[in-house]
Amino acid sequence: MMLALAGAAMAPSGATTADTLQAMQAPQKLQATQASQPSQTPGASQTSPTQAPSQSSGQTPTSTQNAQPTATSHGLHFLTVTFDYDFSKTPACSATVKTACVQEFVAYDISAGVRHRTKLFEIPLPPKPVGLVPGITGKSPAKLGFKSGKHLISVVAREPDGKESKHHVCTTWIDIP
Repeated sequence: MMLALAGAAMAPSGATTADTLQAMQAPQKLQATQASQPSQTPGASQTSPTQAPSQSSGQTPTSTQNAQPTATSHGLHFLTVTFDYDFSKTPACSATVKTACVQEFVAYDISAGVRHRTKLFEIPLPPKPVGLVPGITGKSPAKLGFKSGKHLISVVAREPDGKESKHHVCTTWIDIP
């Protein structure tokens, strides 16, 4: 079963590399696609919470869990996210640009709130990260266990020092049966 969902969220305009991290640009126009299959692993376990880097809002989350396949009655799901990013506002990291730059993107489930977010997977930069790059796609490397119901998926830009763009800027809802 494939389910395509689209949500639109725009990044703050005018952000530059000289701006503070609070103004760091977030990805835009998130679309998530899920593929599900019935769970065949009733004894699978979830990893323990790990500490996440500080948020751009200055808040330190209490815990972040890496999503791992878990025992579920509704199945395990691959998750694919597609979004746009404007590297002219916050450039990609390179051999010459090592700070105030985007090292990678990260997909989170922020349904329980940003402080209790669950890291889903990391998304590498596209091959030519210059200017507005539409259609950047990331896919979970493994099936993820989600509880039934609605989940708020977020994609953030992450700097080399672990700082991230705001989690509520680029989001979309998915509905797990």
